[in-house]
Amino acid sequence: MAETQDSVPAGRTRWRRVAAVLAPAYLTLAALVVLAWSGVLAVSFAISGTAFTVTADNLTSTGTDGNGLGFYQLGVVDFKGDGTPVPQVESIIPSASLTNLCQSVSVGPLTLRITAGDAGTPVTASNLVVDATSLSAGSAQFSNINIGQDMGQFSNPALTAPTGRGSGPNVNTGPVPAGTFGQTATAVTINSLRQVANGTSASSFTLPHLNLGFGSAC
Repeated sequence: MAETQDSVPAGRTRWRRVAAVLAPAYLTLAALVVLAWSGVLAVSFAISGTAFTVTADNLTSTGTDGNGLGFYQLGVVDFKGDGTPVPQVESIIPSASLTNLCQSVSVGPLTLRITAGDAGTPVTASNLVVDATSLSAGSAQFSNINIGQDMGQFSNPALTAPTGRGSGPNVNTGPVPAGTFGQTATAVTINSLRQVANGTSASSFTLPHLNLGFGSAC
């Protein structure tokens, strides 16, 4: 946080600084819960509320969507099956590649661990959405980043938000309200990624060299 503006290379954004800029999004989440019980929700299912850890040596966007963007990030409020709101920060990547992916979650006294993309062929995903409560990285590089963008102005595709708390496995969704704070970029590369997440979804998820078993946390 003590870095000066001149210390950041052109075309790069320090992840720590991005997190600081996103602080207003975190602060507005409490108001969203109290006043509207709604927020942006691209993961249209009720989350369990059990957090899991995701790490990757590298995450890179590999294409853009109809809006010409390869990365979106914004504050959201997810919901458990009983309607309990859970504040998150949501990252959306239309096309992604990940190397040495690891995911772990506590199952009683044991830890369930999944690894993939660690044998020379990366994991690939389309329309990847991750809702997380924390994220850290060794470094992050963004192309054509816009911070403070109105996330309710996109149409190809349009982003979605909950229209109600929902129940059971599903959450009803509708258009993101105009004026929703967020950031976008045409491309992103994140090295030494580590995040604590509550929900992930993707249109497709290809996991080369997949291994699942009980072991240590990621």
